[in-house]
Amino acid sequence: MIIGNVNSYFKNPYIKNGNNKQLQKVHSTNNRIATINKKDATKSPEEIMKQKIRNMKSQLVDTENSEQQLKNGMSVLQQKQEGLDNINDVGNQLKELSTQYKKSDLSEKDKLEIEKKAGELLNNLDKLMNQNKTEENNIVGDKVIKLNASDGKTSTILSKGIDITLDFDKEDNTKPSNADKTNPNKHFSSNVSIKTLLENPSIIEKRILNPVQKVMEDVHDSKSIIYHNFIEEYSLATSSIDELFKVKGISAREKDSKMLQQKAMYIAVSALYF
Repeated sequence: MIIGNVNSYFKNPYIKNGNNKQLQKVHSTNNRIATINKKDATKSPEEIMKQKIRNMKSQLVDTENSEQQLKNGMSVLQQKQEGLDNINDVGNQLKELSTQYKKSDLSEKDKLEIEKKAGELLNNLDKLMNQNKTEENNIVGDKVIKLNASDGKTSTILSKGIDITLDFDKEDNTKPSNADKTNPNKHFSSNVSIKTLLENPSIIEKRILNPVQKVMEDVHDSKSIIYHNFIEEYSLATSSIDELFKVKGISAREKDSKMLQQKAMYIAVSALYF
């Protein structure tokens, strides 16, 4: 979600008015150039054109920096999504083991084998969620992504993390579930035996699968916001490159090189999003 604005890409008026925003950016850039031209009315046409080209190149650099920042933000969210996918996979495997465990014709030996597999899955979940020493590097922790647009405007995306405690307690509405409050870097703990967990699959559903689904939806919304912002900057960058070429601010070779860089950036960000 964007702090101070909205929670979802699909409900974001900024995104719905994206085309207007793009036109406003171009209009703002043109206005700045027009203002400079008025101030430099005493300069020769050649000097004025050189100043215009410098301004256009500076704007292009700002746009490229914004694109890179958006790509970095998308990469952070993609890593988090992959971590959530792994947690969800563990939850589904535990649920399947629970189904097998509750079969009436199961021998004690078979039950022990299932308990062993469940224990291994829980150990994997513990390593996945508690593997990092700092909150900043934890793939399932809170993610604060600051965005600086090329027009000078800034925004912040907060993607909430996930804490999982396997128990029978009432679910906390403010967080996916309750974790160890004495250790802020610990995101997973279990207060039930493996046997109890396998006999009560509702714990797996309520404490793992449902919370993961909520956070995955949040990550998708955040990625959608970043992707839309990137498309705006990408459109502005390619337009700027074309304009620079038209006014002979860059050569044909430079134009082709910059357009290839833009295409590569577009492909990279799209791959992280879709």
